[in-house]
Amino acid sequence: MKRLVKVSAVTVLAVVVLSLSGIGGAAWDTLLFYGRVARLYTREPDSRLSMPLTDVQKRQIANTWHAARGTDRVHEGQDIFAPKGTPIYSATSGYIYKVGENNLGGQTVSVIGDGGRVYYYAHLDSYAPGIAVGDQVTRQTLLGYVGTTGNAQGTPPHLHFGVYTSTGAINPLPLLVDRIQTAVTTRPSRRSMINRKA
Repeated sequence: MKRLVKVSAVTVLAVVVLSLSGIGGAAWDTLLFYGRVARLYTREPDSRLSMPLTDVQKRQIANTWHAARGTDRVHEGQDIFAPKGTPIYSATSGYIYKVGENNLGGQTVSVIGDGGRVYYYAHLDSYAPGIAVGDQVTRQTLLGYVGTTGNAQGTPPHLHFGVYTSTGAINPLPLLVDRIQTAVTTRPSRRSMINRKA
């Protein structure tokens, strides 16, 4: 027991020293992020997801799940068509897991939610200002805007929305529900927070 107390005290002291010195700030942030993500795995995954686009209803989505994509793969998600620049909101609460670009999805955002499910938003024209890996999101958080990046170039603008579990992709369409038309908010930018104080 005394050894556990000593180890805990040394760990706390090391964290404090690293944090105050600035060396451990990024490491501490990363550790906190993974702690939060680990907690998500202990919860049941959402059985209902908000429609990521405010002006689209579930009945308007053509089911593209497992549609052939070339000769070697199938579609692992739903394509939700909307005008270029339409705002994309998180379908669930959680944390931004990845913001980046790849060949198929173009500009993408991934959110990890309850149960460790990853929600993948692809073909974004642009990202919401200021979003970053580790940000906490709610169903009202703006992630980006509909576009045609990645392999969607030359197609009508749309959001590719995918849901991934530890065993692979699942069809998001049965989980989607129409977004309730309430005041959807975005995270204030640093500039707007400064202006509010003035």
